[in-house]
Amino acid sequence: MHNIRGWLYQVLEAQKGGKWGRLINHGLLALVVVNVVAVVVESEHRVYVAHEQLFGWLEVISVLIFSVEYGVRAWVCVESGNVDFQHPLTGRGRYLLSPMALVDLVAILPFYLSFFFGVADLRILRSLRLLRLLKLTRYSHSLELLLAVLRQEAENLVSALFILCMLILLAATGIYLVEGHIQPDRFGSIPRALWWSTVTLATVGYGDVVPATIIGKLFSGMIIISGIAVAALPAAILASGMINELKRRRESFRRELVRAMEDGSLDFGRLRYLEKMRVKIGISRADARLVFEDVKEEIRLQTYVNCPHCAQPIVIKHPPGQIQVRPGKKQRDKGGGGMPKLS
Repeated sequence: MHNIRGWLYQVLEAQKGGKWGRLINHGLLALVVVNVVAVVVESEHRVYVAHEQLFGWLEVISVLIFSVEYGVRAWVCVESGNVDFQHPLTGRGRYLLSPMALVDLVAILPFYLSFFFGVADLRILRSLRLLRLLKLTRYSHSLELLLAVLRQEAENLVSALFILCMLILLAATGIYLVEGHIQPDRFGSIPRALWWSTVTLATVGYGDVVPATIIGKLFSGMIIISGIAVAALPAAILASGMINELKRRRESFRRELVRAMEDGSLDFGRLRYLEKMRVKIGISRADARLVFEDVKEEIRLQTYVNCPHCAQPIVIKHPPGQIQVRPGKKQRDKGGGGMPKLS
């Protein structure tokens, strides 16, 4: 049972496990896509009525498979390298409260709500099944990259959104004071003016609610100019975070490539490991090729000599325009002291 649990953990969480592991993961991925397509198509009432039985069986089979997957993931989570999940009881409890486990729960919850509690508005529950789209984050490295950026930039995003909400409230208050007595049905209170301030600061400009006085229009112009800068903050933070995260991942891949090429050659096993690492951290083939060429050129521009003072091996790195000296591999392996001097 321990071997089975370990293999299932490798299949479901690490997405390994050989041919059968790939078959299981691809099958789950295809089932998620089919469910999303079914939710979209069955929103057309005529199509749903004509194929109601087919949609019903698809839902039952999908919920059964997703429920088994949910239970199996909770069972195998103790095989994780994360110590928080390794305890048989509390570890599984923490796992069930993790974001991805909650996504798996939301994917099957609408069915059980309608089955056991007889929720009346089935349209809402059928639409909620579209949340199964979130399960694709397990299989998409691009979505995983976005989630990593959101976690890293959470504080900055919250600060930017707080500033945006504060300006929305101030803009609503200002237009209420300026236009409240002119258009009481639209700006007669701060809550009524919130729609106008939100649309204006977001630079959407629907035009359904507009000021009528000169002062109101001047105030609106200032709000629009402020919105151009403030509304762009979250997008700028996400773009900057995405670029920084990609740089960190490329640098991580570069360090691993340099470590693998220290012996002067790359065998099949190392190339396969680097390819898996590239896919895992979400680096494109073009970026990986550029990193490889850069590292290969850096390795070529190295000279291995012995220090004329202590005879210890050193490496002279001489990229164009500069020279760097560091201890050779043998000295590092022996735990040698500081940097030797060159005459």
